[in-house]
Amino acid sequence: MANIMVNEACNLCCPYCFAGEFVNRDPQEMTLGDFRMALDFVLGDRIERQVGIIGGEPLLYTHIDEALAIALDDPRSDPVMLYTNAVELDRLAPEILESSKFRLLVNCNSPEDMGGAAFERMRQNLLRFRDAHFGEGRFRLSVNIYKPDFDYSYVVPLVQEMGFDVIRLSVSVPQNGLPEGTDPLGYFRLMKPVAMRFVGDMLRCGVITGFDCNFLPGCVLTQEEHDGVLRAKEVFYSALSRKYSRVFWQRAILCELNNCTPVIDILPGLQAIRCFGLSEHTKRDIRDFKGIGDLRRHYVNTVDRPACAVSTSGECGDCYNRESGECSCGCLLFKAGALFGEEAVREAWQAGRGDSFRI
Repeated sequence: MANIMVNEACNLCCPYCFAGEFVNRDPQEMTLGDFRMALDFVLGDRIERQVGIIGGEPLLYTHIDEALAIALDDPRSDPVMLYTNAVELDRLAPEILESSKFRLLVNCNSPEDMGGAAFERMRQNLLRFRDAHFGEGRFRLSVNIYKPDFDYSYVVPLVQEMGFDVIRLSVSVPQNGLPEGTDPLGYFRLMKPVAMRFVGDMLRCGVITGFDCNFLPGCVLTQEEHDGVLRAKEVFYSALSRKYSRVFWQRAILCELNNCTPVIDILPGLQAIRCFGLSEHTKRDIRDFKGIGDLRRHYVNTVDRPACAVSTSGECGDCYNRESGECSCGCLLFKAGALFGEEAVREAWQAGRGDSFRI
């Protein structure tokens, strides 16, 4: 998976923002020339077809219509995914919104976090996209759970009104360090009740939860919890297995894949990073690599494979799934100190987020 970060400005200030090193600090924009170069880098070796357009908030990008038109017109791309909060969705040209290759993944914050007016504008824009621009089936919501008492009640009426059948969930990495007295697995156990309730409530609405890269590691579930969720998954799978890909089902309702695979984000200056959590330590100029496959192999060899030797919690020490790379013990940010040095991580965290992170 590869994304092109076209700008660093954002119109919101999410409390869990994973791109705090960049967003709204000294906002940069990608030139259209560099966008073409990044797009060709992503698609050139024919390994990737999906192109992700991210920010900041990409709808604030000066050349957003032009960039999307370039990506949509490229015969190698399908689909072109815009990651957005959709507050400014009405800025896009109708021909962009109506392209069969155009997709939206909407970061859906609560009215409390984004403000009531912005929330309502997002809602109206999504209804307009669905009804006036033939958008049904081409957009989904993404929800970030970032605290144990997270109130997701605002999601239920939205999914019912929009007619969604799938929603994406991420258990966000804490931006100000782990809660006192917890290690990474302890953090996921702390977040487990709200995440499991979310999955159950979505199922009762007929909506399948697909997990983003920040998911609950399998070992934090009891056997009873695991078996109960697996039974629910089997019911939906038997009815809908042909509708969604095998890869989708591996991280739907119950994660069967517990490893973190390289997500590559290309920044405005044509530097790539292996996800925002490791941004300060993994910057590479894409012009030094033959293509996205070559860069992905670099990250696997320099980050992912060494990470298999690192445990983040005591009980991960002799875990076969960790040693074999089948489980990453949660976000690789938890391993950054061991991979790149404690002091380097502390300095990067303080520079990017204004706080220290306990490893």
